[in-house]
Formats: sequence, structure tokens, C-alpha cells
Amino acid sequence: MVRILKEEDVNNLIIGATILGTGGGGDPKEGLRTLMDDINSGRKLELAEASELDPESLVICAYFCGSIAAPEEKEKRLVFNERCMMKGLRIMEKRLGRRISAIIPTEIGGGNTAVALHLASILGVPTLDGDQVGRSAPELNQSSYIIHGIKAVPSIILDPCGNIVVVEDYVDVSSYESIARSLSVAFGGFVLVMDSPVAVKEAERVAVNNTVSRAINLGEAIMKAKEYGKNPVEAAVDFLDGFKVFSGFIMNHSLKVKQGFLVGEVEIKGTDEWKGSIFRIWVKNENIIGWKDGKVAVMPPDLICLIDENGYGITNSEVKIGMKVNVIGARAPEIWRTEKGLELFGPRHFGFDYDYIPIENLLKEI
Repeated sequence: MVRILKEEDVNNLIIGATILGTGGGGDPKEGLRTLMDDINSGRKLELAEASELDPESLVICAYFCGSIAAPEEKEKRLVFNERCMMKGLRIMEKRLGRRISAIIPTEIGGGNTAVALHLASILGVPTLDGDQVGRSAPELNQSSYIIHGIKAVPSIILDPCGNIVVVEDYVDVSSYESIARSLSVAFGGFVLVMDSPVAVKEAERVAVNNTVSRAINLGEAIMKAKEYGKNPVEAAVDFLDGFKVFSGFIMNHSLKVKQGFLVGEVEIKGTDEWKGSIFRIWVKNENIIGWKDGKVAVMPPDLICLIDENGYGITNSEVKIGMKVNVIGARAPEIWRTEKGLELFGPRHFGFDYDYIPIENLLKEI
């Protein structure tokens, strides 16, 4: 049965999605505000599995593309006129000659997962329970659709002023990334993208499935831990079948917006069992790779999540000197550990001279 999300579900979703956002994934405060406004206005936030929809019906992906704000900057409100959004949707439908029956998120993150749910509620259709990554990722290259040979076109790209660009085709996914990213820079830092139109049965085959409900369940596990007086950080580690990699205070960061990405490093000074150690994270919107005392501890595509003492995920727009953080590591979805997945999301893709070592093996070496 199609699930109608209530306020508690939305709150849990944003909590879980922010953690899975690995420092990126959009602004969770904006995501929560948008979805609560949808509920209060009487719109339905419907979440459906592929098996609950017509397998031949059309599903598209919707998301914001651009840089999250640097820590010293004020977070941008991603305000798009609903008439403009509907115009973009209708252009997509006219181009395809079919009605859109569902929306799927591009990634799991506090802002971008909410975008898909919001757009679906405006259109009056369900959100498909899945995404293209299983976490957040910085580039359009990191898409399970791309691994399966599914092109993102036709693509509709909108800015907040109502400018609309249609991408009919591209040579390769890196070119598409460059097109969308350059438009985000030209249009003030971000654009709304609608792309990857496929049949629901095809989306089920090529997406990372059941990830929206997983984010809701993660948020619920953290809230229950808090309710029963248990450690919410441990609850997150247990839910993710992950690892508490480090704990300490942020001692420095060098995060700046460059060419449509928030890039730089975050340094954490260890406490407790990590006292005297330093953990360093390289950021490209998301937390990509981490070193403990100069030795690599977590490689992409595995997850590096910063979580505060209350179990809430910390985005890289929010990091502050002196902030107490816990570094949680978790395994990436299996699709990213394949040869093709590592080509698009492994350490060498980001310019690091490492062969990928899974986190569960790498942590044994440090």
C-alpha cells in the first residue's frame, strides 16, 4: 500500500537523510520546512514501492544541483516559483509525449530527498522509494542509472528566475555534469534539474531501492534511542552496521565554494580514546575521504558521516571550530563497490592515488 507520510515520518526522514547525506545533500532545515509546509497546505506526501505502481508508467528524477553554502556564508533559500516548476514538468511531459506518474530522488540527503517529495506533492503523484546513489554524492557521475547505461536525457534545468534550459543529449556523463554545474554557477549557485525519465519497471531495475524508507527508519531509530535514554550515536552506528571511526572537536577547516562545489578539508582533534590523534576529511560537497594521523581510514565510495552528541547529522555548511563531532563510517551500497562503481566513485576518480580498500578491511590496518 502506498504510504502517506505524516509529520513524524518527515521529521525522521530528514534526520536519517541528513546522516546519509555525508555532509552534503542540501539544507535539512529547508527540506524539513518545505515538507511540513506541504503537509500543512493539505498536499499528500506519498511514498510508493515500484511494485505498487504501473510498471509501464513514467518516473523522472528531480533535484537541486550546485554547491552547498560555505560555513561562514548564509545558507541560500532554494525558492522556486511553483508555476515555474510546473512549467518545467509540462515541458518534460510534452517532450516525452507522456504524463509523469512518479518522482524519484537523485540522492539521499536532508535537502535533495525533500525536493523530490515536494515536487511529487505539487504534481499529485507518489515519490518512488529509492534513489540513484543510496547516500549523497557530489557529481552527476555518481548515479546507478549511469552504471546501468541509462542516459539522463532529456533533461530540464531551471533557475529560480524562471529560465529553463533543455538538454537533449550529451557526449558523456562528465559533459552533462559540466553543463549542469556551469548553469548552476551562472544562475547564482544552484539549479533545479528534472532528468532520467524511465518506466517504473526500469527504475526498479537500475535504482538503489528502498532508500527513502531506510532514511525514515534510521531517523526513527535515533529518536527511539533518545526517548529511552540510550546513546543515539551508537544507535546510528548499529543501524548502519557501521563503525565509530573517531570522536573529537573540529580544530580547523578550509571549506570554500569553487566552481560550483564546496571543497576543502576539515580537521578534528581527538578526544577520549582518540586523544592525541587528528582526523582529516577532504570535502567535495560531501565527506569524500578521511585520514587518521596521516593514514587513510575511509575511502570513497564508503560513507563518512559527522554526527553530534544528540545523533543529528552535521552538514559541511554547519561545521564550526570547537564543535564536538563523532565520525561514523559505513559501507557503501554494493553497486558502488563494483568495477564500474569504483570508476565513477572510487578514490582515483577524485584524484587520489589509492586502490580502493573497503572500510571493514581498512580499519584493521590503522
